[in-house]
Amino acid sequence: MTTKRKTTGSFLRLMGFTADPGARWDQEVFVAELPATWTSRVAAHLPRLGPDRSPRTQGLAELLCGVDPAVIHVNVRWPSISITAFAGVDQDVLKDAFASWAAVATTADVDWYAVFDPHELQFAPSTLNLLECSVHDNGTALPASHVFNVLPTFLAKQVVEQGLDMFGGQGRAFILGPPHVGGHREAVLWPPQKLDVARGGSGWVTAKIQFHVETAPNCPELHIHADLSITRFPITRVTWVPQRGDGDAGATIWLHAPRGFLGRDDEPHTLLASSVVRNWHENERKWRWKPGLARVLARLTNLRFPDPQRVFDDPAQSASPRDEHTIRAYVVYSEGTKLAAQESQRPVERPNRAKSLLHAAKTGLVPADHMAVHRSLAALFAPLGIRRLPDYPRMGSVARLGMHEDTHVYPIELYTQSEQTRGALLAALEHKLGLKRTTDRRDPSILMFRGDLTVKVRSYEAAPISAGIARAPNSKDFELLRRHARRVEQVLGACPEPRAAVVELEGAQYFDRANLVDPKSAMKQAFARTDRRLQCVRPIKPFTPPKSWPEKSKRKRPEAFPGTNYGLGEILRATAAIEDGLRQLGRIGRYELPAEFSGFEQVGIYLHQGYGYRVPIAIRLSSAGKATVHLWNEDPAPYADAPKLLASEKGRIPNGSEQKKQVASFLTNVLGIKRDSHDRVVMVSANNLRAWGWPWLQDQHVTPDRLLPPGADMNGRVQTSLAPSATRGLRVIRLREPASSMEITRGFTHDPELHAPRVHGLFKASERLFYALNPRPDQMQTPLSLTKLDPAILSNFAHAVANPLPLELLVAHMQPGDDASQLAMLVAQLRRSYLHTEQDTLFPSVLHLCTLASEYI
Repeated sequence: MTTKRKTTGSFLRLMGFTADPGARWDQEVFVAELPATWTSRVAAHLPRLGPDRSPRTQGLAELLCGVDPAVIHVNVRWPSISITAFAGVDQDVLKDAFASWAAVATTADVDWYAVFDPHELQFAPSTLNLLECSVHDNGTALPASHVFNVLPTFLAKQVVEQGLDMFGGQGRAFILGPPHVGGHREAVLWPPQKLDVARGGSGWVTAKIQFHVETAPNCPELHIHADLSITRFPITRVTWVPQRGDGDAGATIWLHAPRGFLGRDDEPHTLLASSVVRNWHENERKWRWKPGLARVLARLTNLRFPDPQRVFDDPAQSASPRDEHTIRAYVVYSEGTKLAAQESQRPVERPNRAKSLLHAAKTGLVPADHMAVHRSLAALFAPLGIRRLPDYPRMGSVARLGMHEDTHVYPIELYTQSEQTRGALLAALEHKLGLKRTTDRRDPSILMFRGDLTVKVRSYEAAPISAGIARAPNSKDFELLRRHARRVEQVLGACPEPRAAVVELEGAQYFDRANLVDPKSAMKQAFARTDRRLQCVRPIKPFTPPKSWPEKSKRKRPEAFPGTNYGLGEILRATAAIEDGLRQLGRIGRYELPAEFSGFEQVGIYLHQGYGYRVPIAIRLSSAGKATVHLWNEDPAPYADAPKLLASEKGRIPNGSEQKKQVASFLTNVLGIKRDSHDRVVMVSANNLRAWGWPWLQDQHVTPDRLLPPGADMNGRVQTSLAPSATRGLRVIRLREPASSMEITRGFTHDPELHAPRVHGLFKASERLFYALNPRPDQMQTPLSLTKLDPAILSNFAHAVANPLPLELLVAHMQPGDDASQLAMLVAQLRRSYLHTEQDTLFPSVLHLCTLASEYI
């Protein structure tokens, strides 16, 4: 008899560590200040930026931190520049690096190499306790500054010098990863291993452990994160890199010199990272080094320095040069990047057809891998007085809340280029959403779909608006997009009523291959200004049944979605586009809140940061399901109006000396402090607001039930905090996401009775601090036995693994009689309850709606 395996555990174990009470780890380092005579000479020739006219020091800290492996950390607070290093730091190298930076950063006709004297740069020994930590007044840990900046490098160095047995041999060991100006440091397993997969883009792959120091609110112990991840490098030509944001496509290149970059006998080999950007140069688009480390390092090294365009054209040759006199260069693969197929990977039936592939190695490692590394690190660090974080008990599963539909009629416009895509969208309404299809008696061109909701559909040709934008000489992409948005706006014309719109549009790679600018962002602006909410869907093709299928296959033979001639994946894509369009029209629904929160209003607050401005966004959702959006200097409006307002540049607070005050004033009005008395739960994304408008949200300032209003000067005179009696009905939940800096580390269960350590639910770290973890997505159910740390089973890297990250919930302010656990559970439930999607989201619903609205800015 077999026992049923559990799918979740009773405890959450974060992949982090802390220090034993009173522990010390004393290490000698060498510290120097860059001579004031150096900075003053250069300052006169540097361009000035910003309202304070401070000099531009772009790339200086990155350069000084990366040019000499002995340098641990560089702190630039112009004109003060301090350097912390190991023994053996080379003053001549740092002098030449600073001179090279000055030559690149200024246009002065000065021989900077002859100006500076390396003997003026004097390093003095200093002994640091790497675990030094005191406590803020609110009970939050206060690590010394060198703990943030220096400790991660020493931890990575421990791994490099002593290794971890579990990674296997094969001549591989750890080396230090590229230095980070923010203090993070990695131990990277080197050299990378080659992964060949018949139907994937062959490439190299390796594992790395990134160390960094964080704090948790009201927790007196520092948190040391050890985040395990994989890094991938392509072998074949890179054909396309996704564009992130509004700027040019960018990427990172790792540089490696086995005998050191500067040719010194005792120089340890390490990795450096430099950014590249793809933009116009001499009438063609090329990859070029961004200002910073690479441009200056090329002046210092005697080795042949790589050309970034050649690195992308031939990654294999760039990473394996024929001699030792050339720096090795590796393109760091980012998700979605396309690679050229090798001859052996092209379809046999059409050998001359070019084919793009994704990297063969997929993201994520199984939970057991993370836990194994965590256990090994715990054994390695124990003699240093560093122990793992405590386990947090599970509060229970996060159940979905019930949702009620409304009775509105939702108009939607379909802009398609093919009858197949139009048919799939209509089939999704009829067969996936279960709506009955009829024709409008007054207008036969309008289709009506009725059921749980009512949808009125109009169809149009997409060709006039969905073409790519032809590039023009000496014109920036953002200028072309702006002009295209005005043209599309004129073609569409004003809409008599708010409508959703679904447009058939090719993907970004299609336009890049045709040397056109992707028009999606311009179309989003134009549709919103004409009172349409845009969703784009790539062309949909009918279902083609497989010619054959193995009789003993465990997988079900693919079939068309019932009632249609489209596959399940295509129907789901069409449904998602329609439902998201309806969501933007205000189809949010009414939640079945738990009895203790009946009648509560939900409020989400989010701060969008743009170029030259900031946009605070607040969305209120009443207990009756009515949603309103609040923008700076605008009257409250229905949520459905948010796209039009934001696309019309409403709510923007320009940069300037008054910006923080204006953000704080907006937040104060939304919170209703000393004015409102109704019950409301305010969910705030702390990642931006804590530094720009509401510093009370910072770890070192937030004190439960002692609210300081937005705009309070935390460093000035003593502020009077507000007790719950002065903020009637107000509850404030601070939410912190991991973001790219991984402020929240991954978490798993250690329960030995489980088949594999996976976990989800709500977990309690303290009376007010919780971690919420959503289940793995349905489409990411990779077997948890597929370890990627066994060097003999490289094929496992071809599997994608989902390791959801916890969301940190701090119940910062509540009313007498409230239960912090219940409030935290409500917020966790609101991450999983929607009408428009079955997917769980990072933020709870009202805050998630804020982030979606910001896409129109």
